[in-house]
Amino acid sequence: MAILAKIRQRTLVLILIIGLALFAFVISDVFNTNGGGEKQPTEIGSINGEDISYNGFKNQVEYLKNLYQGRQSTMQIVNSLWNQKVSDALITQELDKLGITIEKDELWSLLVASPNITNSERFQDESGVFVEAKLKEYIDNLEATKNLSPQSMAEYNNWVETERNTIINAKRELYNNLVKAGSIVTVTEGELAYRAENDKVTFKYVRVPYTSIADSLVEVRESDVKNYISKHKSEFQVEASRDIQYVFFPEKPSKADEDAAKQEVEEMKAGFAAAEDASAYANINTGTNESENFMYKNQLPKEHANAIMAMEEGDVYGPYKIGNKFKISRLLEKRQLPDSVKTRHILIRFAGSTGADAELKKTKEDAKKQADSLLAVIKRNKSKFANRVKELATSIPGLAGTQREVARWAFRDDTKVGDINRLNVQGGVIVAQLTAKNTAGLSSIAEASTRVLPIIRSQKKAEMIKEKYASANTLSDLASASGNAEQQATALSMQAPTVPGAGEEPKVVGTAFALNEGDASRLVEGKTGVYMIQVVSKTKAPEKDTYLVERNDLRTKRVSKALSSVSDALKSSAEIEDRRASFY
Repeated sequence: MAILAKIRQRTLVLILIIGLALFAFVISDVFNTNGGGEKQPTEIGSINGEDISYNGFKNQVEYLKNLYQGRQSTMQIVNSLWNQKVSDALITQELDKLGITIEKDELWSLLVASPNITNSERFQDESGVFVEAKLKEYIDNLEATKNLSPQSMAEYNNWVETERNTIINAKRELYNNLVKAGSIVTVTEGELAYRAENDKVTFKYVRVPYTSIADSLVEVRESDVKNYISKHKSEFQVEASRDIQYVFFPEKPSKADEDAAKQEVEEMKAGFAAAEDASAYANINTGTNESENFMYKNQLPKEHANAIMAMEEGDVYGPYKIGNKFKISRLLEKRQLPDSVKTRHILIRFAGSTGADAELKKTKEDAKKQADSLLAVIKRNKSKFANRVKELATSIPGLAGTQREVARWAFRDDTKVGDINRLNVQGGVIVAQLTAKNTAGLSSIAEASTRVLPIIRSQKKAEMIKEKYASANTLSDLASASGNAEQQATALSMQAPTVPGAGEEPKVVGTAFALNEGDASRLVEGKTGVYMIQVVSKTKAPEKDTYLVERNDLRTKRVSKALSSVSDALKSSAEIEDRRASFY
């Protein structure tokens, strides 16, 4: 009673304490973070402000994983689904701007016209005729029973997905039809296409190849590369990336691991030989579900087949190593079939044996210890990293199947250039250092140089050649001064502007078509060198009554190109936030 009296006396204080505790709890929940002071996002991304829920995305990923049954990796499914989501959202947004939607009655018309539905026995009568009422009854039943069981909800969700896909496909077809309608080609353009393919020109030429000037004689400055990139920005857009250097320590069995596994199998040999039920003994001792099999000699391991075939019933052979396993085999029965015996096996995988190579002796623990040791050395003196990488990583394979965790670490906001981390990955341990963060946008001069330098060199060489042979007025003058022989290109078209021995030269062939017969050009800058040409003959293809065929062919090509590039065009003008790396 005394305690209750004291509580009554302190009621206000107690209420304040409880209130403050609740307030602190609410505040802590509001400011709860996943490290780094940042809330874990609930959306996997957004397209022009339209969020994509992570939970919904995850459910679709799981559905597709079950559907594909391992035929595609998780990341392949994630990336494919993301691209589909982006494409669907962009097309829907474009149609919304135009006020074009798929209404319920139109959706129903699409559903009852779908062969996948009309050919389903579930929606047909006894004579195999599709009945709309059966489909409506099925949908109503799904709606009414969706909350009764997980299976009912799954079936309902599958139907919702069917409707969603039907709507998306209809929208895509509508949008594609709009794109097709905008692909207008005139008959005149059809005639030009006909001329480009069938008009021919023959010309003589002298070519001074760019290779006649050594690269060392051409100075390309950093400003030249920068100017070229700025004039061709669309060609040098790059996605965000990270540069790392790493050492990979595979989990491999040591000699001691192999010896221990072999000894373990050896100790089972007597029990295996005496067991009344060989299958049960093998399954209990290996944790596998092996079955007895009659095997032909050619089904047995080649190097052990003769010894196994020579055994008597009840004999046990082994231990012997096959791949990453040690086996013992017991002969249960022989039959009078060509080279056939019935065997039962016990197999023991030795530690860390996935894809094991007996020449590599590290266990998982060894790899971890060495990685930790290397990590400590690097943190004490980061300048040693490059040398240590060269010493230990003499032959590092690609990180197939293991790179995801490394990429996620490298792309984390709190990972800084120079940071080093040890990561447990499939098949081993990686010690990685982030060496650079490359943002999305225009490529750096260093990265673009490999593409740009040859182009700029050719341009500078062209100027050098034109300046050197500026006084050459005829093909003979240029041939004599440059030491390059006069040659002839016969019956070339604008559609196929391939100069013999030089490759495609559209600018040179275009110049030839612009000249009259007998006329010679000045020096012309081509792809592989500088040319002087003289037209020998021009042959115009016969006139046609109509060029509708050519126009239609040209329109088909344009429509195909437009449809294949429309998605990229929409993406380039959209504001897309991609947070896949935060979840996968």
